[in-house]
Amino acid sequence: MNTYIRSQIHKRNLPRKLVLITDLFMTMLALMPAYLLRFNFDSSLIDSSGLLGQQLLIILPIYALAFIGTGSYRGVIRHSSIQDASRLAGAVLLATVLTFVVVAGMRYFPVFPNMVLPYSVILIHALLISVTLMGGRMLVRALYEVYVHPRKNFKKVLIFGAGEMGKVAQRIFESDRLSRSEVVGFIDDHQALQGKLLGGKLIYSEKKAFKKLIKKGEVEEIIFAINRSQITKARKKEVLDRCLKYKVNIREVPPVDDWINGKLSLKQIREVRIEDLLGRDPIWLDQQTVATGLKGKVVLVTGAAGSIGSEIVRQLMGFELERVILLDQAESALYDLQNELQHRFPGVPFEVVVASVTNPSRMRQVFERFHPQYVFHASAYKHVPLMEEHPTEAIQVNIGGTRLVANLSVEFGVKKFVMVSTDKAVNPTNVMGTSKRICEIYIQALTQSRQCDTQFITTRFGNVLGSNGSVVPLFRKQIESGGPVTVTHPDIIRYFMTIPEACQLVLEAGFMGRGGEIYVFDMGEPVKIYDLAVKMISLTGLKPGKDIDITFSGLRPGEKLYEELLADEENTIATHHPKIMAAKVRQHEFAKVALAISGLVRACQYESCGELVKRMRELVPEFIPQNEVYGDEKAIKK
Repeated sequence: MNTYIRSQIHKRNLPRKLVLITDLFMTMLALMPAYLLRFNFDSSLIDSSGLLGQQLLIILPIYALAFIGTGSYRGVIRHSSIQDASRLAGAVLLATVLTFVVVAGMRYFPVFPNMVLPYSVILIHALLISVTLMGGRMLVRALYEVYVHPRKNFKKVLIFGAGEMGKVAQRIFESDRLSRSEVVGFIDDHQALQGKLLGGKLIYSEKKAFKKLIKKGEVEEIIFAINRSQITKARKKEVLDRCLKYKVNIREVPPVDDWINGKLSLKQIREVRIEDLLGRDPIWLDQQTVATGLKGKVVLVTGAAGSIGSEIVRQLMGFELERVILLDQAESALYDLQNELQHRFPGVPFEVVVASVTNPSRMRQVFERFHPQYVFHASAYKHVPLMEEHPTEAIQVNIGGTRLVANLSVEFGVKKFVMVSTDKAVNPTNVMGTSKRICEIYIQALTQSRQCDTQFITTRFGNVLGSNGSVVPLFRKQIESGGPVTVTHPDIIRYFMTIPEACQLVLEAGFMGRGGEIYVFDMGEPVKIYDLAVKMISLTGLKPGKDIDITFSGLRPGEKLYEELLADEENTIATHHPKIMAAKVRQHEFAKVALAISGLVRACQYESCGELVKRMRELVPEFIPQNEVYGDEKAIKK
């Protein structure tokens, strides 16, 4: 077909009035075949030649009214869909019912006897109209796809999931040709569906799909279109890993709740997130216990603008609290969180406080004003390389801030104080991890001293995916900028957990302990950072080493090849939650610990970094610095 003609057909749509006139013309033409079918093609049984013309005076106005009322003529013919067919069927049904009513009335009032139609003819005529009009639309669509807009060089797509979401995804690809994608089949684990057709496409088992299509390179992309409740994380990870092995692009349909105005569009089908490759099933929070404990309470969250703090706040907003106090010194991030909460949780009371946990007078004002009953302490400096260079800040903020908030919690009768710690506090090799271990020691000693009624709980876990400054957002930025992706060491491993998952466990752990416990979270299997980088590059459709390079920068000062969750002198006992274990902790003399920490915080005003680190090593004997500056006794005074 001439290119110019194709382009004109592609740009122009048939006028709606012309479609309506065509539909009415076909309605008129179908009346004679309806009579012929009714009388077995014996034209002698059909009445006078004027009969049809008179009866059309009944049929055409009724069908015109039905077409206009339902809007069946308004669809774009070359893109006719199931919705268009349903609308047309509704119009024909409406016209048929109205025709029956009118004809029945004429039988009782035979003013125009020749205008009365046999009921059988009315039904046959309706069936002919349905087949003719919908068949014509399908023919136009087929001709358009074959001659005007052929699917040559379209990307071949398989949809994982032959349920409702899968059917919606198929319709989206078929209706939006700009995607230049063609659905060639479905994959579904349900054996009863395998081998059947959905939307004209075959439903495969995963094994057959990979054998017949993917291994042969006939499929370029797989779209996950399945409810999260219908597939486990482990199963999803298994399929994703297999797709990455065969270099197949992967995208997924978001949950129905995330669809814009309840409708799915092509732009909403997104890349699979790296979180889906963790292979962990979701953790279920004991909502009832937490809800009962928090009902009507005032809760203070320090570090509320950070990754962990902000997610704790989001989850707290779902409970019937009297008020949530959001405290942080990062005013821009706090402002953004405030706007988000006002939009997502209208009517839920909360207060935003810009303050530093190191400021005694300001923190006292906060406790005097709000009298919190629960404190979730997430405020801390956490970047290992930066704290190696600035141990003064790690001591003042992490240790001094925790001590200040803990002491105020005791003074003002806080019921529970839950501190967010880190796996880097176990047998620490860096300043940041050691500072958090000293925080753990202080609140343990405070509990063991029996000088307070506040229950102090420590939660300890590893890295969280997507947190500010973590490796995942760093890799994303490096990939978006064209690389290279920098990994410190080819063998470095880390434990990973999603932010919502970690915060759910923090909330639950806060209501498990009686005070003094360190709760260790089940982090699953450790992840090799190099493998993580490879998968993140592959998920974007790029090839590691070809499109995006991976380089090794070497371990940074104080950094471990691997992290631990328990110190050598500790072991764990099970709790009622399968993902939370309680560590058996050591005894500490509060007076001795308090005196040493006071001296350490005061020394920040006049001692060198090396001397401060030496003090930290006295408090935490298992601290063996990996930073040669602090490991060399001759360099202590530097």
